Amino acid sequence: MLFNGRIHRLVTPAALSAVVAAALVGVTAGPSQAATRPGWADTSSLSVRVHALDSGAGQRYAAVILTNKTHKTVRTEGYVGLQLLNSHGKDVATRVVRDRGRAVPITLKPGQSAYARLHWGEVPAAGEPTKAEKNPTRLEVTPPDSRHHLNTAWKLGEVLQKGRIDITPLAKGAGPKF
Repeated sequence: MLFNGRIHRLVTPAALSAVVAAALVGVTAGPSQAATRPGWADTSSLSVRVHALDSGAGQRYAAVILTNKTHKTVRTEGYVGLQLLNSHGKDVATRVVRDRGRAVPITLKPGQSAYARLHWGEVPAAGEPTKAEKNPTRLEVTPPDSRHHLNTAWKLGEVLQKGRIDITPLAKGAGPKF
């Protein structure tokens, strides 16, 4: 178009959208947050162990500890899954009950750990099988958002009350030193 002897070009809505999109790409073209955030911890990056904690009359406590065994920083958040096994590798009754704790994101540098506190009863429920029928020797631990599990020895005795284990969300560290 010609106004006052000058040529002015009309900008169509489509052209304006293209300019705005190009500008936004330029703003976000730098390193993205996802590219700098550590990868998610899974069974290939973690090792597991169980550490007994101080116990009371008929009450038992332990910490399940996940340790970053890689040379890279990883992240995790939430609750682990658990399954007790007997000496033949068969499932022993296990009913995991999550407490109402708040799950927080955890970043683990190489060698750092996160733990979940376990609590269970050692007093049998009515009609519960005898101890000889329930003897867990292994613990399967499934990290948050994983489909695979890690195994560790279970040397902490029976989990009675029909296999109920109360669990907290993962917290940074290796748990209390009892």
